[in-house]
Amino acid sequence: MQKFKLKKYKSTFIILTALSIGVSSCLKDTSKPPLYGWDTPNVISFQDNGGPSGGGAGYGSTTTPYPSYNYSFSLVNDTAGFNAIVIYGPKGPAPEDITLNIAVDTAALNTFNNSNSTGYVAPDNTIYTFPSSIVIKKGQSQAYMHVIVTDATPSFDFNASYALPLTITSASTGTISPNMGSEIIIFGVKNKYDGHYTVTGSMVDYSNPGLTGAYPMDVDLVTFGANSVYMYDNAIPGTGHSIKSGLNTSYYGSFSPVFNFDPAGSGSILSVVNYFGQPASNGRSAEIDPSGANKINSDKSIDVNYWMDQPSVITPHRTSFTEHFTYVGPR
Repeated sequence: MQKFKLKKYKSTFIILTALSIGVSSCLKDTSKPPLYGWDTPNVISFQDNGGPSGGGAGYGSTTTPYPSYNYSFSLVNDTAGFNAIVIYGPKGPAPEDITLNIAVDTAALNTFNNSNSTGYVAPDNTIYTFPSSIVIKKGQSQAYMHVIVTDATPSFDFNASYALPLTITSASTGTISPNMGSEIIIFGVKNKYDGHYTVTGSMVDYSNPGLTGAYPMDVDLVTFGANSVYMYDNAIPGTGHSIKSGLNTSYYGSFSPVFNFDPAGSGSILSVVNYFGQPASNGRSAEIDPSGANKINSDKSIDVNYWMDQPSVITPHRTSFTEHFTYVGPR
């Protein structure tokens, strides 16, 4: 089964929420941020930076019925943080200190999922913390609510499709925007092995010598758990393993290695299994070759030897792989 992943979102801890202010119940597309010339009364809302933003923390959008924000990050010492931004505007700063109460609103997430045919789930409350209230100071137009996420809890699931639905429940003064008073923050957490890699090495298919390695390969190693990653082959693109059949590029179907690292943090790869099952429907499974280094190195590169087994074709192993993964950067 394909696990949820946020592919190609860049890692950073600066959140660029891309939400819109409005006084009606529907969202309006615009290229202007809310503090620049909208002829609307002052309202309290989550911030709009003018639309989707590529290359920052992620992507913002005005998705019916609430704006959403997508991003991913890596944890440092089991935690990461980001800011949710609330504003007062667009016609000038707050006339006095405005206290806002903010809460998780699972009903808003349910509505969002139903409207967009998505299946995001709210994280358990042991996974995140944030202050229940914040203040937009007199003379200011915005305030920041810091959210901390941690995986140091048994309920954390690296493969979950998490979304944190936030709603401004009350304000000491002023009007809360009826649609922009909520936002859906969709997030994925990457483990320390997750990233974009170039793969070099060699392979031998003992059943068909005409099949050879397609190196160098451009791949992503995608979080599959706290200490596991699976290979996403960008040449396919998809979960698989590129090969050469003569001069043509092909791939092994229903086969993609999952590398399981030592949870004690030694950097050793303890096992290799097939993403599609052990075995997959076509009988293919993966197995670590203990003769290899099978570890992550100080430069974040990875050396690993493993086999693809397919007993219906040949035993004991159909294909051997000796591969070096050079870390390019975050995916």
